Amino acid sequence: MFKMMNCAGNMNRLRVTLTIVVLCAGCAGGHTGRVNLNGVAWMQTSEEYRALSLGAYNLARQNLDDALEDRAWTALPSQVPGNSEEERALARLAPAVILDIDETVLSTLPYQAWLVKNDRPFSRSSWNAWVREASARAMPGALEFVRYAMERGVTVFYLSNRTYRGALDTNANGQIDPGEEQVGLKPFTISNLVRLGFLPQKNVSNDDSVLLRGETGKDGQVKKGWASSDKTVRRESRSSDYRIVLIMGDNLNDFIGYRKRQTDRGDKLPDASGQNQDAAVNMLDQYRARWGRSWIMLPNPVYGSWESRFYDFRHTVSAEEKIKIKMDRLDTWQ
Repeated sequence: MFKMMNCAGNMNRLRVTLTIVVLCAGCAGGHTGRVNLNGVAWMQTSEEYRALSLGAYNLARQNLDDALEDRAWTALPSQVPGNSEEERALARLAPAVILDIDETVLSTLPYQAWLVKNDRPFSRSSWNAWVREASARAMPGALEFVRYAMERGVTVFYLSNRTYRGALDTNANGQIDPGEEQVGLKPFTISNLVRLGFLPQKNVSNDDSVLLRGETGKDGQVKKGWASSDKTVRRESRSSDYRIVLIMGDNLNDFIGYRKRQTDRGDKLPDASGQNQDAAVNMLDQYRARWGRSWIMLPNPVYGSWESRFYDFRHTVSAEEKIKIKMDRLDTWQ
């Protein structure tokens, strides 16, 4: 009896050991690519994901029709009229929609799959190389919706945290790695959109309908508020000339900003723990009526602020620690 129990105990320990090995496979040296295997495989191969994307854009088309009938309809909380005069002013504005780019309009899944198959963590250098190929495919239903919106006289803006000047990887001393070349990503992003039919053929070096992070003004300086990953300023930059009737994205930040209690470099500030998650939950509840109406969310289980909130946007956290933090947050059966 003792020997049988001892054997069972050894088997349990073996199972635990194997589980740890599987979880940490690819974690050594900071590799994290394979952690996203299920998410990338689902998004890239399942008809369920395709159905969700098609459904989101079908809903967007229906809601766009409603928005064009209701001249007081707006997707921007800052545009909600407080009186009849403001309502009349809003009605005079031309209608527009704001679409996120990655995993909303363009699919970056071939890049995500490359990270998984090669067990690579995300890096700016590999990301820049991918964007420069301008080979991303259209998300299911996206092009049909954009064409429909344009046919109805609606302006389409593309808002992304792709960087205007391609961000570069740095070493432990904060210095740019040797051989890295800074190449602006906007021309390649526009070229990709033009190739697929999201934009008409035009000068691909610049386009006011594509709003990237860190864009510069005529003076060569980054526009105020455009350096931040928070998209609020860039969204609002079109609100004086357009009635924003619809916003689509795959991340809460695509719709409205919420406070992240850390520096832009990801350094944790005092009392940051849990603040980001609380802010996200509060925002979700506060704007409950907008979801599925003027705000339409697409699924993305691979990356986004939902993951970063686990560790308060501290991107220096090791792969092993990220897994531990996520495991600790799971609500388990036993």
